[in-house]
Amino acid sequence: MMQERGTAMWKLLGGSLLLLLAMAMLASNESSVMTYRTAAARHGGVVVDATRSGPTAANDSDMVRVAGTPRVVKPAVDKQFGIRADVPILWRVTEMFQWREIDYGGSASYELQWVDHPVNSNIFRERARHENPSALPFGGARYLAGEVRLGGFTLSPAIVAAMPGRTDYAPDFGTLRPNMAASFRVVNDTLMTSEDPNSPQLGDLRVSWRSAPLQEVTVIARNRDGVLVPAEGVEDNPGFELQVGQREVMDLQPDMPPQPWLPWLWRVLSLVVATVGAYVLLHGMSPSRRGAPLAALGVGVALTSGLGGVMWVTERTDLGGVLLGIAVLALGVTAWQMYERSSPA
Repeated sequence: MMQERGTAMWKLLGGSLLLLLAMAMLASNESSVMTYRTAAARHGGVVVDATRSGPTAANDSDMVRVAGTPRVVKPAVDKQFGIRADVPILWRVTEMFQWREIDYGGSASYELQWVDHPVNSNIFRERARHENPSALPFGGARYLAGEVRLGGFTLSPAIVAAMPGRTDYAPDFGTLRPNMAASFRVVNDTLMTSEDPNSPQLGDLRVSWRSAPLQEVTVIARNRDGVLVPAEGVEDNPGFELQVGQREVMDLQPDMPPQPWLPWLWRVLSLVVATVGAYVLLHGMSPSRRGAPLAALGVGVALTSGLGGVMWVTERTDLGGVLLGIAVLALGVTAWQMYERSSPA
């Protein structure tokens, strides 16, 4: 009799420890998942890799990571000059040869330089001999490509505008508008109004172009029907991430905690440990009890679902409510099943 009591006590202790272990495993797993989701929400949500799959119904509205070299479908166009470029961004740089006042130890000197904005000569100390034109006939400008695609996705204008890099661009002047061709001459991939490009005069113009190069990039943004757009309601960044090269999520979002490893596996393991613990506990309470395996499974489901529901109900009310409902149902079915089996035939 004493030996049987000792065995039962060990079973009760072992079963209780297994139940506590299952709860600790599940609590740690769900805490990691919740922490990760909370951090991801600051960037628009959990990121799904879509480099290979491209846009699908499954990742629509998700934050997706896409890497590769963009492809320009509709070029950037400077309509004023008739310049077209298969680049994400095209900049026009307009400069005028103007006087600049330079202060050397309290004395002013003057130099003619190419400047991309009007220089106000009215504030010069020696204005009479260094008068600049009042304005440029036209300024610089930025033009975005009409359509840029990356990995099957179309990039929204906000993301195209953020393309990194700026290099000199050599336009095809064969498409230059006739009025501009009559006013300018081509000099080393630029347009100039100077009679002698090596000796520009005050008021001469020089127009050149720059471009954002086509290079491998990684983008994290929201997929909206195949279009990558900035996430809404994000406070700490523009709603998307963009870097040159192949980058992982942690490279673009360094404040993110590590992604939980196989959370569903840990949930299943927690259920298994809880079920085994419940079985050992029930067997210690009543070794001859019929239906102990099914009852143990019910207790395991109720315990894991109940704990998960309590943890998730403040984060996701719908999920927490469902889990708590499953826990109540499992307890009810288990209690009814144990009552039926314990009743005399």
